[in-house]
Amino acid sequence: MDGRPLWAIAAYDDGSGRVPWPVSHTEIERTMGGACSTLAGLGVRAGARALCCSVLSESAHFWPLMIGTMINGGVFSLADATVGDALRVAMFARSLQLHAVFGVNEAILDGLDDLGIAYADLFAGIDVVGAHPGAYERLLAAGLMPHWFVLCGPAVAIATEPGGPARVDPTEWTLASDGDRILVSNLQPRAQEFVRAPTCIRGRLVDASGFVPNPGGAVPYPTGEM
Repeated sequence: MDGRPLWAIAAYDDGSGRVPWPVSHTEIERTMGGACSTLAGLGVRAGARALCCSVLSESAHFWPLMIGTMINGGVFSLADATVGDALRVAMFARSLQLHAVFGVNEAILDGLDDLGIAYADLFAGIDVVGAHPGAYERLLAAGLMPHWFVLCGPAVAIATEPGGPARVDPTEWTLASDGDRILVSNLQPRAQEFVRAPTCIRGRLVDASGFVPNPGGAVPYPTGEM
């Protein structure tokens, strides 16, 4: 797009499996700016601490959130979104005054179960607990008030409030549905064009940038990928 080599070859779930996703420097830089605004709306500003839980192939989804946290004056920590790294998640949650954690998935919750750590005890003092479908429902059942955090194909969708719909950046993406499957299209130039691209997410469309995932309506996220 701008003469530079690709920033990365990332991957996302389209409902049938993992598919490659070329990412340019231009779009990742642009997405950082959008992430700053999203994070500020969630209170991730100067002095705030955030924990990002992901696997390596999700770097294109999470990198803008990490850099956006720093641009906003905050500090981020990292943990793998795996059963084995649940102990690290618990360590950060107990040792740091976290304002937000993004990317809690079922693998992490399974790991906390193995460790005998109650979700409500660990996450109760964290203002924003961003959870994937599956994990979201388990946290809700434990009495917590999580935010939807959804990797909707190549886009990241985060609820602005507990119980609210998951929302993509409306300057970057527009959503549609095919039955209950969420489809995504890009609004800005990208190394790969997305036109009603299928995702692994099933839910109810609220408007062109927001949706509510169906309970258990997503293909499981990877649990051991590095």
